[in-house]
Amino acid sequence: MERIAIIDLGSNSIRFVIMQIGAHGSYKLVYQEKKSIRLAEGMTLDSRQLTEEAQQRALQCLTVYAHIMAVQKVKKVLAVATAAVRNAVNGASFLKRVRLNTGIPMTIISGKAEAALGFSGVAHTIDRKDFLLFDLGGASVEISLVKNKKRVHSISIPLGAVTLTEMFHSSGSVPYDMINEIKNFIQKKLAEIPWFPKEPMEVIGVGGTVRNLAKVHQRASSYPLPKLHNYNLPVEDLFALVKSICGKTYEERQKISGLSEERADIIIAGALMVQEIVRKAKSSYLTISGCGLREGLFFHYYDPIYDREGSWKQNMLISSVKNYLYTLPLEYDFHTAYVTAMALSMFDQWKKMHRLNDRMRNLLYAAGLLHDTGTIVNYYSHARHSAYITANAHIFGWSHREQIMCALICAFHHGYSSKFLKSNSHVRILSDLQMKEVRMMALFLSLAEGLDESHEQCITRLVCTASREALDLRIYTSRDNFDVPAHAVQHLIKDFAKTFRRPLRIQWFPGSSSRNELAEEAVKLDFKPNE
Repeated sequence: MERIAIIDLGSNSIRFVIMQIGAHGSYKLVYQEKKSIRLAEGMTLDSRQLTEEAQQRALQCLTVYAHIMAVQKVKKVLAVATAAVRNAVNGASFLKRVRLNTGIPMTIISGKAEAALGFSGVAHTIDRKDFLLFDLGGASVEISLVKNKKRVHSISIPLGAVTLTEMFHSSGSVPYDMINEIKNFIQKKLAEIPWFPKEPMEVIGVGGTVRNLAKVHQRASSYPLPKLHNYNLPVEDLFALVKSICGKTYEERQKISGLSEERADIIIAGALMVQEIVRKAKSSYLTISGCGLREGLFFHYYDPIYDREGSWKQNMLISSVKNYLYTLPLEYDFHTAYVTAMALSMFDQWKKMHRLNDRMRNLLYAAGLLHDTGTIVNYYSHARHSAYITANAHIFGWSHREQIMCALICAFHHGYSSKFLKSNSHVRILSDLQMKEVRMMALFLSLAEGLDESHEQCITRLVCTASREALDLRIYTSRDNFDVPAHAVQHLIKDFAKTFRRPLRIQWFPGSSSRNELAEEAVKLDFKPNE
């Protein structure tokens, strides 16, 4: 086990995290703190000097972090300074003070490196192929064009939420003419980017301004899921939100639900930058990334040691689910992989009947692996505990709706429950079609769970066929007695008929095979957390 500290010294905030890497290369966040230090405050374009007050605020934080690292037995430190230190004439001397006072070795990274690391943080945590990425900080904005999951162009512009605010004196009430002046200035800067896409393109945003805008939008709409990463903010709502913020005084902005009070003075300039980037990209929505530079630093260290083959990006969701499971105090047995293999077998063989796509197969795969996580809370009602854990787990590679769908599949792995739905506020972000898909996949998982009720893995083969009249399931077992699984799946037959609008007919073939095909498929899932 090793612990790695990551420090991102930005122009507005300083962020500090500790990541723990354990068995199988599994990793998890064990500590996090963020502090607004306004390092770029008072640093004009003419003087380009970090003020003594700003340096002292940063040194005070870093001294605390050095102590925490000692207590947490951190052996590796990845610490970088971005635009404010990069642009300051006294930036290098400031980092010498940091090393002398705290012992923390900090590196100034270029705008190009900052863009590359930010892209890595997003590419490892949001599963998109083509998009425009921007990371808006206090003193700079990094913009990258991504095609087929590769960063093809990047630029760092030395303008951020803090520097724009000071340039236009927009911390208080801002008149309409000045709003237009800021917008025109930003538009001219963006027009100088020769590779900026002319056709509509998805936009992913990173940074405190982006996260705060998303928080305000979520609060205003009573969004039921407490999660910002991969949240989609519709462009119409974004523009209306920015217009509303720009029309308020500083005191009024401090009272906006979801907006950090410490950001109320710089939000107008930052929000206008976000708006103009999204407008120029002609995107229909802005996707918020809660991951960026810090995660990029982590994966820059992690990948060459623990993921040389790049398997994480090949199936981000399943890789992330397995990583999450490895960090839990679960007693693993073969049952989890075996049930998952049976559920996937039914999904594949009945594909022409249910017509669900491969993405839904991935969700069923994830639910299969996660469906018993609730036992770490309590065996009683563990399906509902599994649903809560899944809905709140730090797992990458799926949308908010997909995460809730997976949680519901876990909740129903012993059968459908309308009572649970009525008490679950997350359900309202799903459409009727998505709820129907949940019920289908939950039936495959609950049937697989019932077939291994005794945890004996005695089901060796499943043959699933469908006609207009019925769904047929032929079950081959390695034992002569199949009373336990037959009893466990009996109550699901009615649910199958209701969901698929045709009866389920089950035939049993006891003692018919010595080879367990399903166990072989379970092994191929490569899930062995306690070995």
